Amino acid sequence: MPSGQPSSEERDRIVEATFACLAEPHEGPVHVSAILTRAEVSSRAFYRHFESKDDLFLAMLGQVTERLAVELDEIAGPDAAGGPDPLTRLRAWLDRMFTLASDTELHPYLAVVDCDEMRSAKGYRDAREQSRARRESSLVDILAMGREDGSFPLTEPESDAIAIAALVSRELTSARIYDPAQIPVARARVERFALRALGVVVANTVGSDTTAQ
Repeated sequence: MPSGQPSSEERDRIVEATFACLAEPHEGPVHVSAILTRAEVSSRAFYRHFESKDDLFLAMLGQVTERLAVELDEIAGPDAAGGPDPLTRLRAWLDRMFTLASDTELHPYLAVVDCDEMRSAKGYRDAREQSRARRESSLVDILAMGREDGSFPLTEPESDAIAIAALVSRELTSARIYDPAQIPVARARVERFALRALGVVVANTVGSDTTAQ
């Protein structure tokens, strides 16, 4: 590494230390000094990567959001498993979102970036809105595919993506979602809503076609 170039390993240690500090029970705000101690870096190292603690928090939010968004992009992309069928892609998108409730690797990070201290960071609201739009962009693409091929005849991709994603978020933050048995129930509830809103026609139990009930 050239002299004076910040170490990505050093930056990662600071980020992981901050996640750990925020995830643990604590009183009051987490101080930069506690983060430095946990990461075993100096204050000079901290300011090589971040202008302030708020800047660090926003970077953490962006990092977690991008990680999830990349996975969702793969569902909407041309090489997605299940082929080009928009309904298959929509269901896969919902599946991935609802696995967050039981994803032991990613869920703790999502909980941290939604905590009160993170929310108090200067610029958090705007960054959160950008993160929401980034995450939903793949859903917009899927709905647009469905509008184009007629499988989602009633869709307005931009507004419908917001509505579907908002319902997903509400279900994922509900207390009942922490009961594993309720995850598929909540997932099915969102799908029923989405199919009705999009005007999807599905086969009923006797073999004829009907709009999703």
